[in-house]
Amino acid sequence: MAKQQKKLKVAMVGGGNDSFAGKIHRAAIEASGCLELVCGAFGSTRQRSFETGKALGLDVTRVYGVYRDMFRREAKNTGDERIDLVTVIAPNNMHYPVTMAAFDAGFPVFSEKPMSCNMDEAQNLKRRTLMSKELYGTAYVFPFYPALAQLRKFVLEAGIGNIRRVDTRYYHGWMGVRLETAGNRSAGWRVDPRRCGAAGAIYDLAGPCALLAEWATGLEMSALCAVGRPAVAGRLMDDDATVMLRFNNGALGMIAVSQIALGEADGITISIYGDKGSVHWKQASAEQWTLVTADGKVAVKAPKAAVVATAGKNRFAEPYGDDEAYVAALAAAYRDFSAAIIAERAGKKSKENYIGVDLALRVATFNDLAYRSMVFTSEGRQEKWTEFKVPEVMLLS
Repeated sequence: MAKQQKKLKVAMVGGGNDSFAGKIHRAAIEASGCLELVCGAFGSTRQRSFETGKALGLDVTRVYGVYRDMFRREAKNTGDERIDLVTVIAPNNMHYPVTMAAFDAGFPVFSEKPMSCNMDEAQNLKRRTLMSKELYGTAYVFPFYPALAQLRKFVLEAGIGNIRRVDTRYYHGWMGVRLETAGNRSAGWRVDPRRCGAAGAIYDLAGPCALLAEWATGLEMSALCAVGRPAVAGRLMDDDATVMLRFNNGALGMIAVSQIALGEADGITISIYGDKGSVHWKQASAEQWTLVTADGKVAVKAPKAAVVATAGKNRFAEPYGDDEAYVAALAAAYRDFSAAIIAERAGKKSKENYIGVDLALRVATFNDLAYRSMVFTSEGRQEKWTEFKVPEVMLLS
């Protein structure tokens, strides 16, 4: 009988009791079957962190008020007591400093998206991965939906011919009222440019759509044009936006995102149109995808391995992502990242599907350019089209 692999030990930064994402990640860690949460710095205050640790039943000596204290103390542990990776569930502005501090302590990082709030940090994180052996992954789960992976394979094999158009949409309505003034912490950081970044819906929703459009088609964006606005009075950043896209094969596309589309809570959708037919996938029915041929025939494809997407209890009250299919996909992403850690320690190469630093940098570039495209110039006009180009990152001499 083969020896059972010990579970890797996880440290969590952020994700306190009142964090929606924290609950989702803890469910995925448990569902992964190969990880266990052993310590954390869970909140923006020491009290919140210790309350979360107590609720989770963790060893009180491994619950920390500040993530830097955790890294400093946990880095001294060896053998079975040493943590194997850090997962970052904090607001956007904390992704970069926590990741860099974890790298300094010698820990791999699996972080919520995006990788950073600005391009200087994003490029510096990429540069750090060129200097460090520690692995870096992000919580984009598209490769781990079996139906979506099957759709992608079909598209890359020219099942719908030459791609002509790619449309993605991500609408939800839970921020259609000013929850941030009522003490909702998830809404609060998303409307604060100090914690979310320069843009709202663009950073929160459009970035994942851009990654999905490229990943599912094998195409690359060559230019974009964005427009957005704060639809809810009193907000500073966009909560509703549209981005037009041009791809490197000449195809056009669109990303439509909204945090204020009341009654919407179905997650991302994508439609890819070719000269032989089209394919369609919805996160709300993630276990299947649809092929429409040129003569109008519709075929629904459903891989046997796919988990049925059942509506989570918080679908209309919080960001999308608490259904069974999403948790299963996130658990698979954690397993994939864990396998990469084990392979790296053994000096082996493994074929990973998780989204690493290079694609995360493409998303950061998209976020930055889309935001800049939305901004009015001093002459009161917007730039129509912005060339999409990821900066080259090299080691500093």
